[in-house]
Amino acid sequence: MQHFSTLKDYCKGINIAPPRWDDFDFRSFEENMKTVPSRMQPFKHEFYAIAIKIDGGGHAAAGNYSTKDLKATVFFNSPYQIISWDIKPNWQGYYVIFDQEFYQLLDRRKHITEDFPFLLIDNTIPMSVSAEEAVHFAKLFTDMQFEFQLDQASSKLIIAHYLNILLLKTTRLYARNISSIKVTQTQRKRDLEVVSRFKMQLEMAFQPGHVYDGFQPHQVQFYADKLNLNPNHFNAIVKRITDRSASEHIHSHILSLAKSRLRNTSDSIKEIAFSLYYSYPNHFTNFFKSQTQQTPSQYRMKPDAKSISVAKHIL
Repeated sequence: MQHFSTLKDYCKGINIAPPRWDDFDFRSFEENMKTVPSRMQPFKHEFYAIAIKIDGGGHAAAGNYSTKDLKATVFFNSPYQIISWDIKPNWQGYYVIFDQEFYQLLDRRKHITEDFPFLLIDNTIPMSVSAEEAVHFAKLFTDMQFEFQLDQASSKLIIAHYLNILLLKTTRLYARNISSIKVTQTQRKRDLEVVSRFKMQLEMAFQPGHVYDGFQPHQVQFYADKLNLNPNHFNAIVKRITDRSASEHIHSHILSLAKSRLRNTSDSIKEIAFSLYYSYPNHFTNFFKSQTQQTPSQYRMKPDAKSISVAKHIL
């Protein structure tokens, strides 16, 4: 399955022109229809998206939900959600696609799925809108389009405000379509429990004496299996709670252990590699260098900055 980690990769993957910005993009379906594949096999990307489809044949699917049999529709995508489509080349409407950091332009403390639970990966339910509502939503999108094409110094901030209005209007629409929304607090509590259990499993996984068959503790799948979760769903939970992917947490923990053992033990590089469950020492070396731009040997030989500071103070 294809996975697009940047907007540039995503645009290339669906055969449209590169985005102007790295954290936000605006498109009209009419323009996309000229080059985008009519059928797209399941894939994932790492962004949020909100769309208004005013008309068009075929359907798009995100997770367990589909726009099939819906005409004028507001629908969404969340990071790491499995997406596909089988559409006619007659779609009309717009979409925006953006990351958490773009949403946080107005307030760095905000988390989008806490404020807007319809963007949680299990809640992205497409919603029909009336012809009048479709006009109002389309107007908001075209206002964003104007500012996006203008691309002046304040354009990002203005679009961030428009986006917040779009999200608020969509919340009202969602509340009307879903009879009771009790998902926010309950979902967050479950998510926090998952992250807490993941961190405990991560600590335990690298303690001495374990023998692993199958997936190794470097892999997201290893922890997803222990928590009885789909790996994509598990990773999405970790990212929305911590703003870091499960892989980033795993790599950070391995790196911390590696640095400590390089500085505080006389174990060989090979022994440290094996203690961190690398089957081949060169794989460990490659990982360490990718994270620090130094080999383990170079890191071990380099004087500790803290020790140098203390020595200077004594002198």
